[in-house]
Amino acid sequence: MAVPTLGGAQLWSDVRWREGWRVQRHALSRWHRLLDPRDHAHALGTEQACERTLDARVAPRHHEHLVVVLHGLGRSRRSMRPMVRALEAAGHDVAWLDYASTRQTLREHGHAVATLLAHVDATRVSFVTHSLGGLVARLALAELEGLSSGALPNALPAAPRPHRLVMCAPPSRGAAMARLLHANVRGLARPIFGPVLDELAQGLDVPLPTIPFLVIAGAKGERINPLLEGPDDGIVTVEETKLEGMTGHLVVDAIHTFVMGHPEAMAAATRFVSER
Repeated sequence: MAVPTLGGAQLWSDVRWREGWRVQRHALSRWHRLLDPRDHAHALGTEQACERTLDARVAPRHHEHLVVVLHGLGRSRRSMRPMVRALEAAGHDVAWLDYASTRQTLREHGHAVATLLAHVDATRVSFVTHSLGGLVARLALAELEGLSSGALPNALPAAPRPHRLVMCAPPSRGAAMARLLHANVRGLARPIFGPVLDELAQGLDVPLPTIPFLVIAGAKGERINPLLEGPDDGIVTVEETKLEGMTGHLVVDAIHTFVMGHPEAMAAATRFVSER
């Protein structure tokens, strides 16, 4: 019997994906469960048991180009719904993922996403992300490129080839807000934001993308957060979103929470991942 769930925000991370069905791992108990596209649970137990149920329910399908969508810190995949709808309306196959952003390190998140994609039958993969999801994608891409080339141990020969990356409001080189929280109220902030607070505040060891990538920043006038310098979206400054090697940089009229749902951002992201 299928059991309705809330989808797993902040406690469950997707470790397998197939046509909207997801095997998730609990961040604390390490139990696994299988959810259908409506977030109803069909199995609970070991990863292997959930995968067996998945195999019995959904046949694998090849994707010529799969677009992976990743949410930001403290959010869930539901925050990316408008972007997902825009991508699907343009004809893209979309893997719409959840990860327990406040429970693990950036490297753990990146590894989980890369491993998930190594088990997907796809020729190419692109990412569209919000905030912290951009850093997770960069780590996943670095690992996935090794898998695609066979450079890493036990590489899967069918790992998809990285194609395009779109990052909405990413703290590309860390964030001043994270440094302020870390310096002044770490004891209160770290239980809320998790280990990534330290990483955002103390410096990032995240590889630069080696594929074409578009950065979309948000700003409301010249400055809306008095704690930040220069135009900002309330959380991240426009300057903090920039990254060496960008294919393009777009600023939309939106605060941090809604950058990825801005019509200009959705249109630009859809166009960019559609390019050959």
